[in-house]
Amino acid sequence: MVIWIIGKSGSGKTFFAKNLRKFLDNVTKVKWIDGDKFRAKYSRDLGYTLKDRKENSKRIQKYCRHNEIKGYLIICSILSIFNNHQKQNRNLFSKYIQIYIKSSLKTLRKRNNKNIYNLKKNVVGKDIKFPTPYKSDFVIKNEFDASLFVNIKKIADKINAQI
Repeated sequence: MVIWIIGKSGSGKTFFAKNLRKFLDNVTKVKWIDGDKFRAKYSRDLGYTLKDRKENSKRIQKYCRHNEIKGYLIICSILSIFNNHQKQNRNLFSKYIQIYIKSSLKTLRKRNNKNIYNLKKNVVGKDIKFPTPYKSDFVIKNEFDASLFVNIKKIADKINAQI
C-alpha cells in the first residue's frame, strides 16, 4: 500500500506523515519517504525546474513501487504537482491512498517556516502553479490548529481497516 500525501511547501505534509505512522496498528514494515530528504539523497543532480521536478517525481514513484513489491507500507510526503503521475499511481501501486493537505497561500506565506516563499523563482504555489490534485481520497484543510490531529486519527482508522 502507498499513502501519497500531497500539499504545497509548508502545508504540513511532513508533520502529517510522521504522526500518521504513530496511529497505524500492526504494521511492521513501513517506509516513510519525505520529498525533501529523497531529493537530498537520490536527486542531488536535479534542480527545481519543471523538467527536473518531473524527473524527481518519477524517481520517487519507482522507489515507492520497488519497496511496495518488497512488502512495505509506504508513506510518501511530496509536493506532487503532476496530475498525470497521480493518475499513474492508481495503476502502479496495488493499493493507493492519496491525501491532499490543503492550506491557503496566505497562511503558508505567513508561516513560511522554510523561507521558501521568499525565493525568487521556481517556487510551487508562487510562480509555478500548484494544480488541484487528481482524485484525492482525502482532502484535509490545514490552518494549523488542533483539527489536524483529529483528521490524522480518522484517516489512520480507515487505513487500519484496509490492512
